[in-house]
Amino acid sequence: MLRLPVYLRGNTYYLHTRIGGRQVKKSLRTSDRKTAIILASQLLSQWTAMTIKKFEIDLRNGVYKSDGPEDFERMREALNIIQNLPPEMVAPKATRSESVSISPPAKPVAVERLTLPGVLEKYLQLKKHLKPATVLAYKNTVSEFASFHGNFAAEDYDTSDITRFQEHSAEHSEVRTIDNKTSILCSIFNFAIKQGYYFKPNPAAGRKLMTNKQRAQQGYHFFEPEQITLVFGDEFKKWKVKDPDFYYSCLTALITGARISEITGMLKEQLKESPVPHLNIPDSKTPAGIRKVSLPPAFFAELLEFAKGKGAKDQVFKYQIRLGKGSGNAVGQKFGRHLKKIGIEDDKLVFHSLRKFFNDFIPDEITMQARCQFVGHEFNHVNVKVYRQELPIEKLASLFVPVQNRILKLIGL
Repeated sequence: MLRLPVYLRGNTYYLHTRIGGRQVKKSLRTSDRKTAIILASQLLSQWTAMTIKKFEIDLRNGVYKSDGPEDFERMREALNIIQNLPPEMVAPKATRSESVSISPPAKPVAVERLTLPGVLEKYLQLKKHLKPATVLAYKNTVSEFASFHGNFAAEDYDTSDITRFQEHSAEHSEVRTIDNKTSILCSIFNFAIKQGYYFKPNPAAGRKLMTNKQRAQQGYHFFEPEQITLVFGDEFKKWKVKDPDFYYSCLTALITGARISEITGMLKEQLKESPVPHLNIPDSKTPAGIRKVSLPPAFFAELLEFAKGKGAKDQVFKYQIRLGKGSGNAVGQKFGRHLKKIGIEDDKLVFHSLRKFFNDFIPDEITMQARCQFVGHEFNHVNVKVYRQELPIEKLASLFVPVQNRILKLIGL
């Protein structure tokens, strides 16, 4: 039985084929498969009748033209007939003995028709530096997109497919999440275009639903000083005995603004005493996150005592790295339960809010360059990127240790 190129996308069947060397995609406006097959058969019959391929034969000048492999075969049959015709029926100068040499048209370069998961596989083969969490996010998004649409070849998708996926995602996801997925799809289609797997404009480009300003407003909140006093009050101090890993990881975040993964994944060898006590962060979410962060001497000594007995390559804290979630998932969840226990119910206040608090607590007299270097943010200014080097850790310590001590004093430590 002839298999028609009819596919279900969402709740609607589509006819997707090639006519005259061109790709054609048309909605059949039905969710019933039998009806879709009937409509597709009628459309194909009409289109085929309208499509007439022509080949050209010029025996006098030796010019032969065809439109694709099928047309070439028809031209070859015609030439075989011409060669067996009487001379008087053939164009002048052409004789029965005249041999006609025909070279087939140049074969087009074969382009591998990959599905979008197939393109992602190629992408990950070349982008080996990506974090496990990033890889997992890419795989989940591409798999969801492909499953929703029916896992077609990547080159068959267009802007309308992105639209339908966004509308589908809106049924169970927030706008911020939809934008994250759209951004991932945009990256994959960009890669497909560069590598020759996709030949149209990027269908996911410019499709974000939120502006940068709206995205910032929808992000996590930061703690006010009064809330920090409550969060790190008497109830929190009990964790020093009950769960010292949780206690010290939270305090480290509070006075450094470091990301949760940078803290919970810390190895003992990253705690450096010279030239000043500091935490060396050799791997991070972004290149700017690779940095040195000063620590108050008293807190540094306490942290070293806590890590006593562990090897240089051992993690300071007990949290194991989980695929796609780093090592901070358990801390983040426990911190959320701690907030609810002390009466803070704001869902926008999370562990990452400690980083926001620290950044906001830094006084204005500390330069933007120093602030960005300390917390691991990009600072795009030609005077810094081209003409200046990073500030040494001794300079950072002179600026930030007083700030860190003020925070510890705020919570009574």
